Amino acid sequence: MITSTLHRIVALPWRREFKGWARSDGVTWVYLFKVLIAAFLTYWLALRLELPQPHTAIITVFIVMQPQSGQVFAKSFYRLLGTLAGSAMMVVLMALFAQDPVPFLGCLALWVGVCSAGAARYRNFRAYGFVLAGYTAAMVGLPALAHPEGAFMAAVWRVLEITLGILCSTAVTAAILPQSASAAMRNALYQRFGVFARFMVEGLRGDISPGAFETGNVRFVAEAIGLEGLRSVTVFEDPHMRRRNGRLNRLNSEFMAVTTRFNALHQLLERLRSERAETVLEQVSPGLESLAELLQAFTGHSLTSDDAAALVSQLEFFKIQLPDRVRSLRAELEQALPSEAERLDFHTAFELLYRLISELLDYARTHASLADHRHVREQWKEPFVPRTHWMTALSAGVRATCVVGLMSAWWLLTAWPSGANMVLASAATVALSSTTHNPKRMSFQMATGTLLGALLGFVV
Repeated sequence: MITSTLHRIVALPWRREFKGWARSDGVTWVYLFKVLIAAFLTYWLALRLELPQPHTAIITVFIVMQPQSGQVFAKSFYRLLGTLAGSAMMVVLMALFAQDPVPFLGCLALWVGVCSAGAARYRNFRAYGFVLAGYTAAMVGLPALAHPEGAFMAAVWRVLEITLGILCSTAVTAAILPQSASAAMRNALYQRFGVFARFMVEGLRGDISPGAFETGNVRFVAEAIGLEGLRSVTVFEDPHMRRRNGRLNRLNSEFMAVTTRFNALHQLLERLRSERAETVLEQVSPGLESLAELLQAFTGHSLTSDDAAALVSQLEFFKIQLPDRVRSLRAELEQALPSEAERLDFHTAFELLYRLISELLDYARTHASLADHRHVREQWKEPFVPRTHWMTALSAGVRATCVVGLMSAWWLLTAWPSGANMVLASAATVALSSTTHNPKRMSFQMATGTLLGALLGFVV
């Protein structure tokens, strides 16, 4: 009787609805609950420890708290590094130019420019660390410029306040219903190849439109960037992912190589189809169809380590057989007395196909190696590092240096009482906007938000 009653309770519709809510809105409510706990804990400890600015520790909590624990650990790590670097640079500048604001502000402008260039160059939380290093020096150094004797303690107190906020945030995140980023990365990694295999099959058979092909390419590039972001945070929370960090990095780079090679092959095939080069297409099609049939078994499925091992075996066998098949098809092509252009297209198509198979094989081998804690493919000399072009980074650094330098010169020439706040705001604006592709738009949005906040402050 009791057993049947329990079964009826378990099977109730509300239980299914509760599970659905827990996976969607419930995650958000848990996150908000954790943020409030971390904030109250930080504030209480800051008051007990009699820190000069408890609000700095609380702001740190709201900044570093993220839904997934790996993101919290990564952002906290780079926030602490950036704070230490900025505080150390401020102490050095204050020790050198405590009595002379002109070289101090000039060196500060150069430092903000260097950090802004680093923020524009790198991605994810690494860029955030550069941002912190830039405006922390201004945030601590400018108020201390009038009282140089307190510069060192101001830097120490800021580091301690931020460290307290980081410790409370990471402790609450890890202790209360932690949400792991590793599971999300595994799911995305396993499902990616199944979608890409279908994309390749359709492209090899000519069953995909140019618009759909372009959209698919953009999607896979975005997924590669997203996976790189997940990889950079999972190493902080999962020792298994940390052991496979090199292979995960390599896997992403090899996937980008596969997409690039397949794009080149697809462009060639599209040209041949548009030119109606039936002689070449007739001889190339058997090789393309063989690869499409091989990949058909992996379309729409998650690629586990065992599946990747099976894919390795099939690709190795296909690669061994391909040269003999190419010679046979070339002999058939020669019977049709092809032109030099047709002969060149034939050789180019199979050369691209051979390289595509080689790169697919590298990807499958790396994917299969994830089943082992240690593997020779972990050692790799060509890591995939998402970075902006150096010219873009340089322009961001020069722009930041010029803005902070001009604001500093205006302050010195006019002796404006609020000049320090102006320089600090300019340093924070150029540092934060350097991480975006449109700094002008972000700076305008920040200025608009500041104006609206000031107007609301007058009303309230």
